[in-house]
Amino acid sequence: MTNLRGMPLTYSDIFSIKDGMSIANKYINIYMIIGVVLALVIGILITVYLFKQEKNSIRITSPINIILAIIIAIVFTVSATSLRERKILDALRWDLKESYYYNGFVYSVLDSWYSYIRKKPEGYDKAQIENIKNNMNAVPAMSSNTTQLKKVSTDKKPNIMFVQLESFMDPTLIKEAKFSEDPIPNFRKLSKENTSGVMNAPTTGGGTARTEFEVLTGNNFDYLIPGEIPYDTIAKQKAINSVASTLKKQGYKATIIHNFQGNFYSRNTALNNLGFDRFVSMEYMQGIEKTPLNWSKDKVLKEYMQQSLESTVEKDLIYVITAQCHSKYPENDLGIDMPVKVEVQAPLTETDKNQLYYYANQLKETDEYIGETIKMVDEMKEDTIVVFFSDHMPALNVFKNDDFYLDKNEVPVGIYANYDTGQKQSLDLEAYQLSTELFTLAGAEYGPMERIHALLRNDKNYQKDLESMQYDILFGKQYSIDSDKDKPIQGEMRMGLFDITVDKVDKKGDTTTIKGKNFTQQSVVYVNNKKCETKFINDKTLQIKSVDKMDTVSVKQLGRNDAQLSSSNEIKIR
Repeated sequence: MTNLRGMPLTYSDIFSIKDGMSIANKYINIYMIIGVVLALVIGILITVYLFKQEKNSIRITSPINIILAIIIAIVFTVSATSLRERKILDALRWDLKESYYYNGFVYSVLDSWYSYIRKKPEGYDKAQIENIKNNMNAVPAMSSNTTQLKKVSTDKKPNIMFVQLESFMDPTLIKEAKFSEDPIPNFRKLSKENTSGVMNAPTTGGGTARTEFEVLTGNNFDYLIPGEIPYDTIAKQKAINSVASTLKKQGYKATIIHNFQGNFYSRNTALNNLGFDRFVSMEYMQGIEKTPLNWSKDKVLKEYMQQSLESTVEKDLIYVITAQCHSKYPENDLGIDMPVKVEVQAPLTETDKNQLYYYANQLKETDEYIGETIKMVDEMKEDTIVVFFSDHMPALNVFKNDDFYLDKNEVPVGIYANYDTGQKQSLDLEAYQLSTELFTLAGAEYGPMERIHALLRNDKNYQKDLESMQYDILFGKQYSIDSDKDKPIQGEMRMGLFDITVDKVDKKGDTTTIKGKNFTQQSVVYVNNKKCETKFINDKTLQIKSVDKMDTVSVKQLGRNDAQLSSSNEIKIR
């Protein structure tokens, strides 16, 4: 499992089965499926054979076996507790892969299930939270020692952008690989001339939503359940403070843009609970180009960033999630000529070369998108600041070697602004601290979690206090929330930037033409609330085969597994 997706199997994956199945074809081929099926059949046949050969009349249903199972469970629990106390078994929350290697697969999976019981941090109560708040209030609000960057005081509110780069890294750091050209010249120039550095991501090789959740909410994944997808387990159920809800209270319009399925990771529900106003997923985009492995290319994103900015009178928060550099990377030569060539030397193999060749050329195109975004920011009349950061390191085979010299959780980050921030710093931070640093540079007011990172980061009890405050805000009594300013707000999020509307239905013979606005290739016509096979003509025209009795016609945007993301107005046919 780790080799396939870069992450081991956990109990949390039960909640993401549908998401996993929707992209399984990008990781699993027909030979793997045949192998698994054959293994299951052989296993069942062997089990049946041994069962029939067994002459003992006492079977699994006997009380003896039930008692033995209970005894084994008790012994396992007691011994595991003892081993944990002596640090012989020790879950490494920040590195699941290493934790599984260290503790073993069976224990690790069972521990991921046991961890689903949310536990109060030691000493958590109202008095502890009040004491932490008093310590925070004692720190000068503009202290230069609390964040890596200095607080910018400005009457102008800049537009604030986060650009989350899928599996982005500097491939030239791999010493055994030589590239015919620099795959990331724009990001390199950005890093050299502006505030930049490294960020510690809570995942590697996969698990985008974990880094995304840390950046958006300021919560430390170490104090959540190992392997969980917080969108599925937390944000889908309730409103949570985020950069979106915090900035909306300061007059910002919050938009998130992603060139992948809108309901993957339950984003269409979770992002609403994080306070976003608009979500532009691939179902609402035109002109998407695909990679050889069928991931959406990133260059389409700039157009929707531009449209988002132009469609509002407020200042904008824009959070972009790219997809182009997503794994799994091909181990065989695809027979495609691409501009960036690569040569490797031992211990890298031909398989590594093929992966790096494909990956470097996808990086090159993502880097071109970065360059276009910087150019767009430069041309804007409004003050704008943007942070580019990787969600995790790529799932390349070279990272599977335990002795590989690059840090598997350390990812690049760079900040650009079209106004003078008065500083250029080298960053070394955690993903959950990133929004605090950007708010600092933008002169924005901190939310509850940003305030903790800004004021307590240098305190000796920082992590202990962070765990208690995070628990209090997410799962506890919310003793730390004093005013409406700190309360999370649920958004009224719309899918897409503009309404999809039906203006006219024209039935001629066997073909019915639907005229309207803002249709995409994911638009599907419904007649009498029943789905019809739809032909996309352009953004104003759809066609279906005529239906004998038409009472109502509408157009719906469908996501993964035909889930409805939004619906147009309904036209009644007279």
